[in-house]
Amino acid sequence: MVKKQLNEISEENLLSELATLKNDINKLKLEKAVRGLKDTSQFKKMRENVAQLLTELRKRDLTEYTPEELEDRSRIRARRARLKKA
Repeated sequence: MVKKQLNEISEENLLSELATLKNDINKLKLEKAVRGLKDTSQFKKMRENVAQLLTELRKRDLTEYTPEELEDRSRIRARRARLKKA
């Protein structure tokens, strides 16, 4: 999927596309287990598409945050990073 296209798609369509891709991945796993696959690169392509969709959905969520929520989020992330280093 092209990133320019993702910007134009509604959130409902993104969610339905995500569900479809996840279902297709499961079908492909089953097919691989039962019959075997010649082209296993399909998994990588599908996972990349899922990642692109999730990234676009997350980007849209972050744009809806208020400045105060973003500041709280940044503090939480900084605290987690400090705890992880310790």
